[in-house]
Amino acid sequence: MYILSGVGLNDDLLKEQSAMATLGIQNNSTPAGQILEYLLRNTTASIKDLEDALGVTATAVRQQLASLLAEGLIIMTRERRGVGRPRNVYTLTNRSQSLFACYSDELALDLIHELLETEGTAKLRYLLSRVGDKLAGQYSRQIKSEAVGDRIIELSVLLDRRGIRADVENADGVIILHEYNCPYHDLSSVHRDVCEMERETFSQVLGADVTLGNCIHDGHNSCQFVVGTTSATGDVRRTASYQLTK
Repeated sequence: MYILSGVGLNDDLLKEQSAMATLGIQNNSTPAGQILEYLLRNTTASIKDLEDALGVTATAVRQQLASLLAEGLIIMTRERRGVGRPRNVYTLTNRSQSLFACYSDELALDLIHELLETEGTAKLRYLLSRVGDKLAGQYSRQIKSEAVGDRIIELSVLLDRRGIRADVENADGVIILHEYNCPYHDLSSVHRDVCEMERETFSQVLGADVTLGNCIHDGHNSCQFVVGTTSATGDVRRTASYQLTK
C-alpha cells in the first residue's frame, strides 16, 4: 500500500505539460527558442529588437516573452537611454542555461576516473561521504517532523521538487522509498559508490537504518531504499543489505 506519492495526478499532468513546453523552448526553430537563442548571443534585447530579429509582430513577441517570464527563463529590467521613457529589456536567467548543452556529468566522470587513478578508491569514498553529509544537511534543514514515517514522506516531497520521482510504500510494516529516476544515473552506472553515498544520505536524514534493495542499474524499475523499522524492544530490524559492486 502506498502512503504517499510525491505529487498528485494533476501535478503529474502539469509537469508533463511543462516538459513538453520545454522541448519546444529548446528547439530554436520555435519562436520561444529563437528568442532564447537571440538573448544567448546578444545578452539583452528589447521588444523591437526581437520583432526585427524574428520578423513577427510586437504582439507575438510579447506573448512569447510572457511565457518565458512565467517559466523563469528570462527577466525584464528597465533601461533608460537619454531623453524619453525607459524601455523594457530582457535577459536570460541562470535557469535558462540548463536548456543549452551541459556536460557536467561527463566532467564529473572524468574527475572521478582521475581521482581513482591518482588517489585510489579510499579517497573517492571519503569525498563522496563528505558530499553525502552536505546533502543530508540540506534535506534535514527542510524536514520538520520527528517520526521516521513522517520524515520519509517529507523527504519524498523534497526529492520530487528536485525532479526525482519518488513515492513511499508501507509493505507489512516495512517502509520503502522508491526512486523511479536516478539523479546520478551516468555516475552511479559506472561507480556504485555513488549509490552508497545516497543510501547513507537518506539514513542520516531519517535517523534510521537504510538499505538499498532493488536498483535501477540492475534492471529494476526503481531504486528501493528500505528503512529499518523499530520493534517493541526498541531494536532496529535490518533488511538484507545491497552489496556494492566495483
